[in-house]
Amino acid sequence: MKKNILSLTAIAMIASATIFTGCKKDDTTAPVVTIVGGDQTISLQGTYTELGATADDDKDGAITPTISGTVDVNHTGVYVITYMAMDAAGNEGTAVRNVTVKNDVDAMTGGYTCTIVGVTASYQQTITASPTLNKRILFSKFGNYANNTGIYADIIGTTITLPSQTALNIGSPAANITFAGTGATVTGGFGLNYTEVNTAGTLNTVENFVKN
Repeated sequence: MKKNILSLTAIAMIASATIFTGCKKDDTTAPVVTIVGGDQTISLQGTYTELGATADDDKDGAITPTISGTVDVNHTGVYVITYMAMDAAGNEGTAVRNVTVKNDVDAMTGGYTCTIVGVTASYQQTITASPTLNKRILFSKFGNYANNTGIYADIIGTTITLPSQTALNIGSPAANITFAGTGATVTGGFGLNYTEVNTAGTLNTVENFVKN
């Protein structure tokens, strides 16, 4: 009698496992995850608004996706936000959103031919957009001084402001020089009127920057 009971129990367990396994095998379709709003591009130091995503499963219906990934609005780059939904059978569906954080003056990056008024020879330098401060550009060789790689300017609309800043040990012979001035953007470049203050005094400089 005990053997019969054990046999019946074993059969019931096997049948139950077979039914469960069969159900899982029947559901092999992952939920469809759809992001709300598509990819985004935001300004550096701007605000990222999470719009979320929806998920629908052919058997379980609506599922709330989980979200992973972060956006650093204080540093330029492309950030990936991933949305994942899992149905009762363990099938996973995912979708991603690419969030681009960019400097508003990114279009000004590139190589420039620079001409200082009154100086015959021009020189080349590269301008980049700051990766951490919006509407700021960085010069690779401002004023054609050797080792002068740390000068920057801020841009609001068409106005360029060169805040007072001192470059240490630049040029030949090396000296500390303070630059300050303003300018304006034009099609294909910009111009700057600025002063250079060093041990010899103050020099008023006009310089034009034409994008290559």
